Amino acid sequence: MTFLHPLALLGLAAAALPALLHLLERRTPPEAEFPPLRYLRDAERQSARRLRLRHLLLLILRTALVAVIVLAAARPIVPTGRGGGGGRSGAVHAPTALAVVLDNSLSAGAVVDGRPVLDRLKALARASLAQATAGDRLWLVLADGVARAGSREALLASADGATATPQRLEVVPAVERAARLVAAEPLPAREVHVLSDLQRTALGTGTVDVPDVALLVLAPPERVPANRGVAAARAGEGGLGLTIAVSGTPGAGAAPLVARLHAPGNGPAGGRAREVGRTLAAPGQSVTLPLPPLAPGWWMGEVWLDADELRGDDRRLFVVRVAPPASVAADAGVGPFVAAALAVLRVAKRVTTGGGVSIGERLGAAHSVVLPPGDPALLGQVNRALSARGVRWHFGAPGPPGTIASADLAMVRGVQVNRRYRLEGTEGDSGVVATVSGEPWLVRDGGVVLVGSRLDTTWTALPAAPGFVPFVDALANRIARGEALVAEAVGVPRVQFVTRGADTVGATVFGPDPRESDLTPGTPDELHRSFPGARVLDEAGLAAERFAGARRADVSGLLLGFALLLAAIELAVASMSR
Repeated sequence: MTFLHPLALLGLAAAALPALLHLLERRTPPEAEFPPLRYLRDAERQSARRLRLRHLLLLILRTALVAVIVLAAARPIVPTGRGGGGGRSGAVHAPTALAVVLDNSLSAGAVVDGRPVLDRLKALARASLAQATAGDRLWLVLADGVARAGSREALLASADGATATPQRLEVVPAVERAARLVAAEPLPAREVHVLSDLQRTALGTGTVDVPDVALLVLAPPERVPANRGVAAARAGEGGLGLTIAVSGTPGAGAAPLVARLHAPGNGPAGGRAREVGRTLAAPGQSVTLPLPPLAPGWWMGEVWLDADELRGDDRRLFVVRVAPPASVAADAGVGPFVAAALAVLRVAKRVTTGGGVSIGERLGAAHSVVLPPGDPALLGQVNRALSARGVRWHFGAPGPPGTIASADLAMVRGVQVNRRYRLEGTEGDSGVVATVSGEPWLVRDGGVVLVGSRLDTTWTALPAAPGFVPFVDALANRIARGEALVAEAVGVPRVQFVTRGADTVGATVFGPDPRESDLTPGTPDELHRSFPGARVLDEAGLAAERFAGARRADVSGLLLGFALLLAAIELAVASMSR
């Protein structure tokens, strides 16, 4: 038991007053020998015994009355497992460390029964925070995973202002961090309230197991709408086709997709767009649309699908880079495979004959692709020429065989390399485009590209691979020129271009995480695995269990009622004694 006003307990000293008054009122009657009255002694003795009992009862009643009134003034608070919260704002409970995890990721924007899921989650977050008192320590975790500490009013404002965001909340790691945060607080009670749609894809494989923390998890909705979203829209190099991937709830039917292109300089926010294709696709499918011939430049476009219950994933931006054909000159010693690939690219008008880009064993034009010389004795000469040009890479000792790995060149991943030279540089891994056995195999520095192997079948299986011609195309038209692939990132839908001086050399396309499109919630077994020991509750159950382990009842009202009862009994006893 604790007291809201413990200083009032000093008033218990007043409980001694009735005893003192009774002691002061005691009288010793004078003794007188009056024989005729001796027969009254027995009667007097019986009457005195009754008076002493009444006085003792009055003493007890008056002492108890004073003590009860003083205790009521001290506002005693006792723990209770029932009725302390009940959803009432400002309900009395012990000081508590509370973290509310509010999942405002994109999937929370889905509309269920005519109401966005996020509105329901925000209302529950507000109810949890509104019950906090001045003695509580509070945090709010949103989709960015940041634990915001603050007052009840500040966190209520943050929860009210939360909107569905493209950022994805990995639920289990976020709850784990929140639980450890509250567990470190030296307060009588610790709770974490998890308010999420509990997507299966957001649960992951982790487990939240933090002792002495009450974990209250909102049960996922019973009805989940079928949903589809545009997971990816990627144009091939040179605008050779648009590949569209669709994600969403398994079992959702196919939906119409429309692709539009904007002229260079006119983004999706404005300017005229032309439709370039239509198709149908269901979640899990990938389709390719041909693109019309495009003039050189950076083209922006967007893919739309028919609106459904989650609108935030129905649109995806894409960028097409159409570069002017590179003029390429190849040394005679590059071998027949490179010469044949360049011939194919000339027919396709992907390259022209000229000196803009040189491919060979020596440095040539401003943009050069340098292959290792066939004669090892010439390596020193090549390395000196690279150093004179200011290139920070050079050919080193032979390296072991392996397979090619590259984030930028999907057409050559996994291709076998039998012979190679190590590429060594002073800038670590800066400029590395592809590796073999974890070591640089293709690097770029300024306008110079170094390849660790000669491009023939003795050195590598690449010339016989289907991706060889696209690889030579990328070398001449993109890598030698210093242009980057179009990158993708999670964020508010937009396109961010990378410039070098007056030239645009790359772009990053932002969009929502495609996993947010699958609205399927975790099963009970998956929730138990992720949150062992947690209580998975519906809205009513969550309202009843908030601060349940820390609730306390103010019994001062009961004590005042008991004091009135004691006063009535004392009055009755005192009246009978007169």
